[in-house]
Amino acid sequence: MRKLKTVLFSVFLSSSFSLHAASDYGISEGNEELLLQGLESLAAQQFDTALTQFKELTQKRPDFRLAQLVYGDLLAAQTNPLGQIGSDTKQRRKEIDGLIDEARARILISKDKPVPGYVPQSLIKMSDDQQYVIVVDAKFSRLFVFENRNGVPVLIKDFYASYGRGGVEKRKQGDLKTPLGVYFVTDRFLDERLPERYGSGALPINYPNVWDSRNGHTGNGIWLHGSPVDTYSRPPKASEGCISLTNPDFIDLDKLVNIKNTPVLIGSNMKWIDQQSWVAQQKEIEQYVEKWRVDWESQEHSRYITNYSKQYRDGLRDFNSFSEYKQRVNASKRFIKVGLKDVSLFTYPNDPNLMVATFNQDYQSDSYQGESIKRQYWVKEEGHWRIAYEGDPSRGIP
Repeated sequence: MRKLKTVLFSVFLSSSFSLHAASDYGISEGNEELLLQGLESLAAQQFDTALTQFKELTQKRPDFRLAQLVYGDLLAAQTNPLGQIGSDTKQRRKEIDGLIDEARARILISKDKPVPGYVPQSLIKMSDDQQYVIVVDAKFSRLFVFENRNGVPVLIKDFYASYGRGGVEKRKQGDLKTPLGVYFVTDRFLDERLPERYGSGALPINYPNVWDSRNGHTGNGIWLHGSPVDTYSRPPKASEGCISLTNPDFIDLDKLVNIKNTPVLIGSNMKWIDQQSWVAQQKEIEQYVEKWRVDWESQEHSRYITNYSKQYRDGLRDFNSFSEYKQRVNASKRFIKVGLKDVSLFTYPNDPNLMVATFNQDYQSDSYQGESIKRQYWVKEEGHWRIAYEGDPSRGIP
């Protein structure tokens, strides 16, 4: 075969990647592993081997457009080296650029993959009833699934994923961006209830959450979902703001998701830390939550209110009115006991000074007793964590 001189091949050569360990790191399915093996053969200029690998892949997945594009390029190069990949028509250029971006994204995860055993820094603590946490890193166009094993998050799966055509940091309706932050799955939509473009199903998340609403962010309908029925995978930036997986990968993910309590952490350049650092970080932050609980039980208002930020707003009260209200209510009790269980703690991946705490609260006093779910947003101010919002997560901000 003549030497292949294409735009796509230059991507492979310039990437300086090594794929030998890819199969050891949670590759989502055999199709992707075969793709990476074919790309490695290309980088090594083993064109006959690459041709065989891509032929096998396109036979397995005729709808895998990136594989079809490379395979077609290889076939064409047998007789005539190409100046650029695929068809030279303007109509194809945008699609081809997207597929090149997909190739780069798939290579990047094998080249710069997180160290095994490391954990995203924003994943502070999973509650006892949270079996899985979903982490999306737009830098890698990747969705990671962590399993709760006796309180320790363990990476068990990862999938290639597309996100918004407009990029990340969603702020308003119609910007085609994917939000960054801490969210929770709220529902499950089955294949038969959806248009074909959503593929094998969808898992809505709670964008805009109360913090988004407080900051004036608009828009809705941000989902995790599959791909159009005639497409295996999509370029990295291909959705209207959702996270889109291949249909086989979505089906695999969907089996793990509990729509009542599965968190979704979305960032654009996750920081990963080792287990020792993760344990130390968790203990430090848990101390702030425990201090708030103990200070509330003390009924000493000067202690209690120091746990709250001057930025506090819950949709009904600002800091001053909240302080006056809590001082009056707490002083009227002969005793207060507060129990917390199923505590989860996550910082925002792109804002480590913002944290979401969710827990079941058991409140008892001489005049009232009740259990409720509470969600708090904490901000780090001058080295100390303080509460800037708290309320029932089912209600949001009035």
